[in-house]
Amino acid sequence: SKKVYFTTGHGEKDSTSQERNGYGVIGTAMTRENYGLGTLVLAQTGAVPDDASAVIIAGPTNDFFPPEIDALKKYLEKSGKLLMLLDPPERTDSAPLTNLIALAHEWGMDAGAGAVVDASGMGRLIGTDAATPVAANYPAHPITDRFQLMTAYPFTRAITPVAGGVNGHTAQAFIESSPRSWNELDLASMLSEGRVELEEAKGDKAGPVPLAAAASAVSGEAPKPDAPPDALRPETRVAVIGDSDFATNGVVGVQGNRDMFMNTLGWLSQQEGLISIRTREADDRRLTLTATQQSNLTWLVTLIVPGLVFATGIYGWYRRR
Repeated sequence: SKKVYFTTGHGEKDSTSQERNGYGVIGTAMTRENYGLGTLVLAQTGAVPDDASAVIIAGPTNDFFPPEIDALKKYLEKSGKLLMLLDPPERTDSAPLTNLIALAHEWGMDAGAGAVVDASGMGRLIGTDAATPVAANYPAHPITDRFQLMTAYPFTRAITPVAGGVNGHTAQAFIESSPRSWNELDLASMLSEGRVELEEAKGDKAGPVPLAAAASAVSGEAPKPDAPPDALRPETRVAVIGDSDFATNGVVGVQGNRDMFMNTLGWLSQQEGLISIRTREADDRRLTLTATQQSNLTWLVTLIVPGLVFATGIYGWYRRR
């Protein structure tokens, strides 16, 4: 069993929550693949537990404190595995995730400003809009080996590998948006007015835009004395994805979202044998509706159907008269 810790204390997703924005479904999927789950408050513990096979930072809304970042760095120095899911700011006045973004940069990945939008129309296939980029083609990487499923990322930022790497860490993108997408920097207009427009003169970057990247490094930690001769050499592995909502209960059922999360975790924990396309689970019954569909359903249930029943009763009464 591999022990995976979800950090808490900064507004992260809850791995046990069954709410729409919780991680209960993905937590159950992890348990089925023999991962043990735990929570980690770094501000209290001061260090990552020794039995941690991976640490997941799932959508924090507030930045980590410098001592918490130092604890993560010490963990990574000992062949640690870290997955950071860093959403764009939800409001124009949201505090930036400065320390977490700096940690990602140290591993050769830049978390972009603004958000990625997709004008290809692919999002309509799953009932979403341009604020949800949909990926169908993936750069070559062990995480996406033979991966041919569509994935969707509600409100995501760009995660761009730094050219030439940083401190010897060279990252590689493994998820990209469609060619008709772009990185929208005018987040204020997007959030307040819903207006998006590709303006390269103002810094917008045309797609495809990388949405996730990963980096690895051979750990300085020596193999354990009792390790078999063919044991994998310990590695430090870091993956960063610009969205945490893609793995929530309300969205994880979309095409390949669950597989993308689990494949990323399998690569991080050096269990490449777990990277696969899993069978669909019969207990996934969530339905994603657009705002228009929800409104239409409300009118149908509260007025139209009762109105038809009432009209049928009046007609029957009139016939009997």
